Amino acid sequence: MKSKQLKIIAALFLLVITVSSCIGVDRSFRHISNYIVENTNSNYSKEYEFSIGSTGITLASLVVSFADTDEPIDEILNEISNVQVGIYSNQNSSKVTLDYAGLRKITDLMERAGWEYVVRTVDKDELTAVFVRIYEEQINRVFVISVNQEELVLVELYGNVDKVIEIAIREGDLDIERVSN
Repeated sequence: MKSKQLKIIAALFLLVITVSSCIGVDRSFRHISNYIVENTNSNYSKEYEFSIGSTGITLASLVVSFADTDEPIDEILNEISNVQVGIYSNQNSSKVTLDYAGLRKITDLMERAGWEYVVRTVDKDELTAVFVRIYEEQINRVFVISVNQEELVLVELYGNVDKVIEIAIREGDLDIERVSN
């Protein structure tokens, strides 16, 4: 009897963790995706749209810690608190309108929402932009937008992004002083 109760409690615990860590995207993310979809001449359909919270990231970090790898994935995951992802496929056979004017509209939307761009480009049939939010002189959020003829991909990352960048530089053996001179 006690074993059965323990199994039920464990199953409920796993269910609560799973439900609380993998949920839908927030209103701000959805607003940005809707805006981009409406400002292209395409018909995007949602393939995937989800958010992984700190519980899901902690579980992923736990799984990764058992992996036999030299990569600092576990260390990076410890610095991330939330990830939102949206992947939308283009159902329209016509070309997507991707130009600098469209990128400027997206940039204006993001800047009104408190984001600053660090990279943005339009090249032939592809538009890419990376935006950041800075809080107390540290980057705490990154938003990546990638649009091409086949799909729209959006990724938003919350956490200690400065630390993630530091880990990437350290592990990539990048000599920033040498590069900047």
